[in-house]
Amino acid sequence: MTFPKKILIILFFVFLINVFINSYVLADEPVIYSQSAILIDSKDGKILYEKNANIPMFPASTTKVLTAIIALETCSLDEKVTASYEAVASIKSGYTNAKIQAYEQLSMENLLYALLLNSANEAANIIAEHIGGTIQNFANIMNAKAIELGCTSTHFVNANGIHDDQHYTSAQDLATITRYCMQNETFRHIVSTLTYTLPVTEQYPTTDRILKNSNHLLTQGHNFYYPYAIGIKTGFTTQAKNCLISASNKDGFELICVVLHAETTEDGRSARYLDTIHLLEYGNQNFGSVSAINEEHKENTPPDKTLEPNEKSINTQIKTEDLNFDYKMFFSILIGLIILRIFIAFIKKHIIIYRAKKLKRRARRYLNP
Repeated sequence: MTFPKKILIILFFVFLINVFINSYVLADEPVIYSQSAILIDSKDGKILYEKNANIPMFPASTTKVLTAIIALETCSLDEKVTASYEAVASIKSGYTNAKIQAYEQLSMENLLYALLLNSANEAANIIAEHIGGTIQNFANIMNAKAIELGCTSTHFVNANGIHDDQHYTSAQDLATITRYCMQNETFRHIVSTLTYTLPVTEQYPTTDRILKNSNHLLTQGHNFYYPYAIGIKTGFTTQAKNCLISASNKDGFELICVVLHAETTEDGRSARYLDTIHLLEYGNQNFGSVSAINEEHKENTPPDKTLEPNEKSINTQIKTEDLNFDYKMFFSILIGLIILRIFIAFIKKHIIIYRAKKLKRRARRYLNP
């Protein structure tokens, strides 16, 4: 075998080792059924996974997260809002509603729970008219807010996500909007709430308007229950298919996931929930431990302060504990370095052998001209 061929074989083996180490440290990316998806670190917005994330898609009721944050930033929770006849009557039969009656007066807090828990479409209209005067004016406010947040593929024409060909966004834009929304504590609380009952009013004198969160990730006992889930919003129209914005928090590591245009798997399961759980698990397994430890280290290190001897000892202990966080990664790197060292020695040995053979050939030519 000639020396160049040996070098090629060695390089091939080095390549295989690199692939082995990377696949061992990081789990394979999940197979995603949804047409568009994204997973980000909620803290810094870093993209951890994406699939067609910038393609404009119909968002259905995931639209309502932007409606909600505008309402939270514009109105007080106890602000009284009156439902117009048009806001209620314009919702066609078959679309989700909270049984809000024309001319009924509710608080903004009541409307936000109806909007985000069971996705009441008339609640979105009522909020839009209250803030913008008209739904179109409110849509203009929504688009301005989206641009302010850095969205590049978003254009809304209503507050609830009922289908319109000119009403669209992208998975990445929704993740950007949601990350902003989750900085609001009231928003976070509402989207993680399981049930809420609308109050008795003159127009609706009974207490049967019990709103249930439509996000099955939050429902204990459900097939798609995810113990680290903390929200956020489902959506569906015939054109948009099944959509879901979700968030999880495991040991302080928070993720935001968006899946759009999901249908069902070959065996009839909900693709939006399967995709979401797979993505959240992928994020937690591969990025969660490092992020949590970095955050813990920051919290335990006093900024710009001269440490006393005892403090130095304590922080040294913390750093020592931090270094032991991921044995899997440590041993993978160690094995890779050992194998790499063996191959370097192998290369050096064969270089020497090659040069020796070359000198022998030259010597033969001189001795036997």
